[in-house]
Amino acid sequence: MVKNVRRIAVSLTICLVSQIAFWLPATHALAPDNITVQGRGWGHGRGLQQWGALGYAIDHFWSYEQILQHYYSNTVNSYVNDREIKVHITRNNEMDLLVTSAMPFTVEGIQFWGGQIARLSANGPHNFTIAHSSGCADPGYAVYIGHPGQLDGSGRSFVEARPVGAYQAVDDLSQLLQLITCARTNPNLEVSRRHYRGSLGLIEQNGQYTFNRVLREQYLRGVVPQETPSSWGTMGGGMGMQALRAQAVAARTYLEAISQRRKAKGYMTDTCDTAGCQVYLGASANGTPLDFGNDFWTTTAAVNDTAGMIRVLHDGSIPLAEFGSSSGGWTTPQSELSAFPAVVDEGDDVQNNPHHLWEKTIRRIDVESMYPEIGQLKEIKVPLRNGLGEWGGRTRQLLLRGTNTNTTVDIANWAEDPFRKGLGLKSDWYRFPQFPEYSEPGFWLAKSNGGVLAVGTAKHYGDAKQADRTGPIVDLAAPYGTEGYWLVSDAGEVFAYGDAVHHGDLRGETLNQAVVAMTAHPSGNGYWLATEDGGVFSFGNAAFHGSMAGIALNKPVVGMETTRSGNGYWLVASDGGIFSFGDAGFYGSTGDIVLNKPITSMTAARDGRGYWFVASDGGVFAFGSVEFFGSRGGDKNRRATAGMAVTNTNDGYWLVWDDGTSFPFGDAPDFRSSVAKLTVVAIEVVP
Repeated sequence: MVKNVRRIAVSLTICLVSQIAFWLPATHALAPDNITVQGRGWGHGRGLQQWGALGYAIDHFWSYEQILQHYYSNTVNSYVNDREIKVHITRNNEMDLLVTSAMPFTVEGIQFWGGQIARLSANGPHNFTIAHSSGCADPGYAVYIGHPGQLDGSGRSFVEARPVGAYQAVDDLSQLLQLITCARTNPNLEVSRRHYRGSLGLIEQNGQYTFNRVLREQYLRGVVPQETPSSWGTMGGGMGMQALRAQAVAARTYLEAISQRRKAKGYMTDTCDTAGCQVYLGASANGTPLDFGNDFWTTTAAVNDTAGMIRVLHDGSIPLAEFGSSSGGWTTPQSELSAFPAVVDEGDDVQNNPHHLWEKTIRRIDVESMYPEIGQLKEIKVPLRNGLGEWGGRTRQLLLRGTNTNTTVDIANWAEDPFRKGLGLKSDWYRFPQFPEYSEPGFWLAKSNGGVLAVGTAKHYGDAKQADRTGPIVDLAAPYGTEGYWLVSDAGEVFAYGDAVHHGDLRGETLNQAVVAMTAHPSGNGYWLATEDGGVFSFGNAAFHGSMAGIALNKPVVGMETTRSGNGYWLVASDGGIFSFGDAGFYGSTGDIVLNKPITSMTAARDGRGYWFVASDGGVFAFGSVEFFGSRGGDKNRRATAGMAVTNTNDGYWLVWDDGTSFPFGDAPDFRSSVAKLTVVAIEVVP
């Protein structure tokens, strides 16, 4: 649906030469002190989305296989055997490893009894100390100093603590090892104790790093409840289990993929315990189970029910099966960061999802401190989005307009969005309702032979090349809120295409002068035609507010533009003289200035408080509230400038030669349109 289409009047007159650009400065209020940001989703939006999976499970009754196929649509199921993996425990980086257990355990064959604490520390690439300790504040007394003789696959030495007789104990905390974590700011202070299945070890690689060696399926029991609430399993009469099973398969696939990538890069471990890999907190925190018991049976069951299942691409390779919290309604498209095509995510709109739609207030001064070059902030606009979903999709470019200068912020993806990160926004899918929104741009070019060229997002609905007409086409106008447009000939014959409705024309009428311009009423239910002598003809809901008919003009009328309300309009003559009718205000003209070359077109500001002219050499004149963004005045112009169209942000415009070549200024995208050899007479923008 084409919405809020803005009328751009353009003249038939085409001349070649040069012109000096003239403009009047515009004034704009500052942005509000507090700026509202509306957003959708939480996170990068790549791969399986957890809230969406829940919605598909409990609202759409999908199985976990259907959920996986939806998000990872170019993959199929496969299976892998269980295996031992090593997890980098980042919270203990560059710190001694303090291990204890309620039951006996060993460190490199050295016996420790239940309740004793072993302190492991690295003294260099292949030298370790193993000591008895009483805790963080006690360096302990050494029971071993030297080379333990254990090497990993890359030749790095390590020491390892193992429980006695229950190496992979599942649910009995007394059988598991505990990692004692000391405070970084005060190493004498203990901050937590966590149980881990398997073993705990210390490896040296330009520093000392703690790892947990554990079976993959047992590791997943510590991942799934950290990534997805276990309570979801009982929702929807138990259908929520489908979401947890889908999460288990995604986590297993991601682990296998990241393990391959890390090993290829020389990492000492298969994965890590943070959100940068997958959140993994072991089996307990300070004695409280994290992945079993009455509260966690659902996530444990999800891991067991899908044991060994992963997703693979059609060539058998394992993709990095990323997952996130909430997409906002569309996942992020395939790119160098994602192996999966983007999909509509209807499940994301599940009840109680706090991230599907969100709102945050940011301060103007915070934006100004992030981008001091702009001075004081006037507006934030979004010139570019990824095209998927409401509002045009995720933000890919911002325009910050300031009192000193404007700055453009390019956004490649969620991770590389400095605006989002600096202001704590949940995702890169957001808008600013206090400022006019920038929609995907496009425009039509009308040719004198009745042809129409659709550029950018504009769609072709038909043309008048074969129409029964008595003269050339001189202008094009598009109705508001519909998909279509009108063409008009110099005899006043109107041709409607798409959803545009024919409201009458001047066919068969005797005119004193030829029709040169047409503009649409904002309702979309009418239009005006203007003649060279300033005559105005109204059709449909377009009311007559006056004309210059019968009044001698210095120069002929070449263009027409309506106000936003539809209760007035302007006529512009080739000398830049302006004639205002109804609620159209007068903001200045070039009628008393000697121009090098004639005016060919005009267009008005969105708020109706200003307008631009363009001359045949591309010189641009700005009056009232509008700004000057550049021109081709003084440039070497191969062709005459036939028209001008402004973007719906009012922060840019296109100039177009009579062969259809367009030139962008301000925030207007560069379409490089050209139709060559055929005379272009009009340009009409699609907001």
